[in-house]
Amino acid sequence: MEYVLLAKSAAKGEDGEPESLARHTWYVLSRLADMIHVRQDLPARLGVPRLWHILYWSAFLHDFGKAASGFQARLRGGPRWNYRHEVLSLAFVDWIEKGITQDERLWLVAAISSHHKDAEEIEREYAPPDELGTDILVPLLQEFSEQTLELLWGWLTQSANSWINDLSLARVGVRPVSIVTLDRAKFIVLNEGVERVRFWLKRYRRFATSFRNCNDFSSIAAAMVLRGYIINSDHSASAHAGAMPMCEVSHTHVLAPLKLTVNDLYGHQRQAASTVGSALLIAPTGSGKTEAALLWAAAQNSENARLPRLFYTLPYQASMNAMRLRLEGVFGKGLVGLQHGRSLLVLYRVLMDRNHDPSEAARQARWMRNLVQLNYPPVRVFSPYQMLKGMYRLKGYEAVLSDYHDAVFVFDEIHAYEVKRLAMIFKTIEFLRQHFNARFFIMSATFPKLIRERLIEVLGSASTILADNGLFAAFQRHQLFLLEGSLFSEAGIRRIVSDAISGKSVLVVCNTVSFAQAVTLELQKHLIHYGTQIELLHSRFNLRDRIAKEKMVSDTTGSRSKHRRAVVLVATQVVEVSLDIDLDTVYSDPAPLEALIQRFGRVNRRRLHPTAVPVFVYSAPDDGQGVYDAEIVQRTVRILRRENGRPINEAAIGEWLDEIYADQLAERWRDEYDHAAREFEAACIRSIRPFDSDSQLQDQFDQLFDGLEVVPVSLYEEYQQLKTEDPIRANELLVPISMRRFYALRKSGAIMPRIPGEPYIVNANYSYDQGLMFD
Repeated sequence: MEYVLLAKSAAKGEDGEPESLARHTWYVLSRLADMIHVRQDLPARLGVPRLWHILYWSAFLHDFGKAASGFQARLRGGPRWNYRHEVLSLAFVDWIEKGITQDERLWLVAAISSHHKDAEEIEREYAPPDELGTDILVPLLQEFSEQTLELLWGWLTQSANSWINDLSLARVGVRPVSIVTLDRAKFIVLNEGVERVRFWLKRYRRFATSFRNCNDFSSIAAAMVLRGYIINSDHSASAHAGAMPMCEVSHTHVLAPLKLTVNDLYGHQRQAASTVGSALLIAPTGSGKTEAALLWAAAQNSENARLPRLFYTLPYQASMNAMRLRLEGVFGKGLVGLQHGRSLLVLYRVLMDRNHDPSEAARQARWMRNLVQLNYPPVRVFSPYQMLKGMYRLKGYEAVLSDYHDAVFVFDEIHAYEVKRLAMIFKTIEFLRQHFNARFFIMSATFPKLIRERLIEVLGSASTILADNGLFAAFQRHQLFLLEGSLFSEAGIRRIVSDAISGKSVLVVCNTVSFAQAVTLELQKHLIHYGTQIELLHSRFNLRDRIAKEKMVSDTTGSRSKHRRAVVLVATQVVEVSLDIDLDTVYSDPAPLEALIQRFGRVNRRRLHPTAVPVFVYSAPDDGQGVYDAEIVQRTVRILRRENGRPINEAAIGEWLDEIYADQLAERWRDEYDHAAREFEAACIRSIRPFDSDSQLQDQFDQLFDGLEVVPVSLYEEYQQLKTEDPIRANELLVPISMRRFYALRKSGAIMPRIPGEPYIVNANYSYDQGLMFD
């Protein structure tokens, strides 16, 4: 029986069978070809015109080191082999005689050396021996027998050049090379192997460190593509992901599922459909901004410039979950990826709701999540923090950033970010526009002048698409009323109760969870005999209960639901985004104007009422309640008092926001933005380079997230049971809390001892009706 060189053991091979080195390499090159065909002209733009040629030959040679006898034995059930096969692959670089220049050979070496570990790790593990030491490479190079070298040389000479045509890579600049004779090939490895590997490791070390002081970003970007593409293609091949789908988006793709034609579109949607390049869209809530964004994306796609990737960017997980389902209706199942911290759990729940067997649902959910991590789906829904992972040089950042070349990004709900994070996001947008040819569509019902100025600055020559005044007038859905005093007063509760008894669906929005919990309890006392359904929604529910609540709310108040009925929904800021709900009126705590506009947007959303419906805001407390800036809230209340009793003209909201963010507030906002932008540029943008993830930046990135998840003591026994029976679902029981709350609970003794690796247990009451309660 012929001896076959392996790349994967049976446990990791396709269909549970060992995978040959030749087959794995074919898979790697196939995935690499997919990625190359998506961006064929990228090397010329980066100033490395033969980059695809270099990458092809890097990928062909990248796993030759796996032919070492110790590695082959391990794949066949032998003892562990604790060495880096990619280092040994460098012994075969000199088998290419002609067809790769000396400079290109260095890039090839860098791709091979870095396809698993950073340069610093390779240098640390394979440092040259001291004068008295034995070189670790000597016994390793002896693991290549003459028979093995003959097999590798025969395969290389027979297949490598022909596969170029099989993968249609000749037309993108990949060329055949000349291979040394068999005798010379064996001599290089057996007699010069240690010396040549040491030579290339030294050259690679210099090459990698040269980027630390490099001011030529085209070279930096090309090197990131070099590493990003070989990592991505290798991982995709190992996962047996199959051919990478293209991003197919056209005006027909967008309109057909909605049964619309171009003649049915609003003016701003038609303008978006014909706009090429980055753009800002200002249009009323509910006027089809998502459709406008997709029509814009289709306008970026042409025969001469195929669209490689579409990223839809949102701030909240609930928004992302809903948008993934919505975009699947346009692009098809399996083509829209979801990327956030709880995506595995969300995908699992979706599959379970479709009556999948639990084990099959878990397998498919993990597969879908893994495909996103491989940058496989052509359309992805995520938060800007996924983009920041690349900027903070987290592990695998070259693969992340390389996938942004020529991509389009849609940003929705831009109002949701506080100024410091907004600065980081905007500087990332500017960086990707300048160096990655990325294009952006950023939309909102309104942009304050402060944000609009910064957006124009980072986007360069962006178009501004503004819905016409007639549309704003037609979407005049709300009449504003400022009520003196507090929502949580006898008069305030009485108003809500009266509306509920009359059969209205009422939205009540509080600024804090504890306030929302107290209001809910009070309303339950007053409405207990009327059979009115009262639902509470805030951030301190576990995911299982929150999903159930959001489904109930969508069924009873969804703008397109067939089961609408009167309810009272008490909520915090979580209601400002994501949920496509439509109630009859709203009572709200005072808050910044942009937050109030989002709250109003959950009322009379589809204009089912013939006239503007009343929306109520209380004047107190106006100190921000530890959530908002007090001065912003107070300025908002002054404008509401001036506009009291009038219909809200959404076209005027931008001017109102400019009134609020004026003089010292504007100055403070600009100072905070500029300071955060400078810090981000210094820490991330000016230090970005290939082959060098940064653990210190990882710590800085982690600090962006103010919170952790805990399990209430009343759910701990169920959590332990689910960990054994259904591990994915166990995470449904975790409740997010802020770090400030966590430290306060720990100080009071409410955080119980935990097993390492498990979530903290909090000794606080929890219920489906109220969530996690601290008071």
